[in-house]
Amino acid sequence: MTEAVMDTIRLDDIPIPDLSGVIDDTKAPGLEDGWYAGTILEKRAFTDSNGNDRVFESGDTPSANGESRNIKLQVELTRQSDQRIVNMHALINYRGEDLTQETVQAVLAQQERVKSKDEKNMGAYFRPFMTLQRLGTLQRIAGVRQLQRNGNGGLDLTPLFGKKAYFRIGPDTREGKSQYKQIETFSDAAPKGKKAVLL
Repeated sequence: MTEAVMDTIRLDDIPIPDLSGVIDDTKAPGLEDGWYAGTILEKRAFTDSNGNDRVFESGDTPSANGESRNIKLQVELTRQSDQRIVNMHALINYRGEDLTQETVQAVLAQQERVKSKDEKNMGAYFRPFMTLQRLGTLQRIAGVRQLQRNGNGGLDLTPLFGKKAYFRIGPDTREGKSQYKQIETFSDAAPKGKKAVLL
């Protein structure tokens, strides 16, 4: 079309064509809920969309109210279908008293009462039971007989760095975050069963 003809045509006069076929075929689909293989990282460094250098580290730090501690693990997931790498973090909350011999023994004793039908459920021991179960899984992933203190009130996470594990992804349960995903749980062994296919 010549420049002279273009001068006589206004954009308002040109119909808008069907744009539905213009898609980004290179964009990978989002993560489905389910199990993924992954690696626990000490830290991950990257440059964000604004050009700022960012570093996210794994660590064990006091909670906001100081009544418990939060273990945050940086995790690199690999999607089996296309080998796409996705970075997320796993969060484990625990209290100092969860790691005492008294609490561990009390939880084990309650477990035995539930198994023998003397009790219906873990009752008041449910929270420490779930916490100890998650920490026990971390211990198996790390391949150590016992988790150690780090000298700063938390746990030494060093044995976990570089270790392979399996992570189940699901919807973020925090208010207003349902469009995001979070790591719901993790395992040292590949999941089994119909719903345990690695994605």
